[in-house]
Amino acid sequence: MPLGLMMGGFPTIEIEGAKVPKLLIGINSLLGWSHTSSGRDRWIVRYYTARRIAKVFERCIELGVSGVLGPVWPRLLQAIKIAEKETGERMTFVSTTIGEVKDTRKQLGMLKGVYSPICCIHGAWADSWPVRKGKLEGLESCLGMIREAGLVPGLACHNGERLRMVDRGGYDVSVFVTPVNKSGFYMNPNQRSILNAIGRTKRPVIAIKPLASGRFDEGKLREWLEWSLSRKGVSALCLGFMSEEEAEEDIACMKSILGLA
Repeated sequence: MPLGLMMGGFPTIEIEGAKVPKLLIGINSLLGWSHTSSGRDRWIVRYYTARRIAKVFERCIELGVSGVLGPVWPRLLQAIKIAEKETGERMTFVSTTIGEVKDTRKQLGMLKGVYSPICCIHGAWADSWPVRKGKLEGLESCLGMIREAGLVPGLACHNGERLRMVDRGGYDVSVFVTPVNKSGFYMNPNQRSILNAIGRTKRPVIAIKPLASGRFDEGKLREWLEWSLSRKGVSALCLGFMSEEEAEEDIACMKSILGLA
């Protein structure tokens, strides 16, 4: 994907006319999906109110990062609206579905009031979507709901073989969201499978979990981020922050990598 104009200080990629920042805020560590322990997840849910999440977003916006990727989740939607009100800046929300497939239309309706030009099928859905005669049965209908709602359909996936199946299957998918990191964390069935899939697709790819949900080598933040960004096919990066201080460190590193510092 060719780079576009700067958005909040970062270059953008264009997906069907929608400008998406090359760096997006990840939200697993703010909503209670830490990929570490149930105890940490319970603490996150208790501590991170919408107001506290918004404070992290507000600092990110001050630093030039105004895009976020995450599920259609009430607390996240509330946090986006609070941050926008406090800063006067509009956030770009690359949303994903969550919960049950039957609730897709309801979730799309929940996006009213935020700027979400793109909605992706959730990774857990795509990974386990029933396959019949080589096709993901009923996926076209779900993608059609997104398109009918006026949004660009995308698909998140943690499995390279499944991603390749969608890529070759002629589905109405305009962007892929998938893990890309040095250790192969959450890259199923293995790292090579996902790297091969994203290296072959002509669709833009947003890389998630570039730091393996905090499992990266201490002191090697830049090395890990550069590795993910340099993989063939990767167009943008989604990076999670648990605090304003963490956002400051990681965003500064990304700016340096992209030559913006």
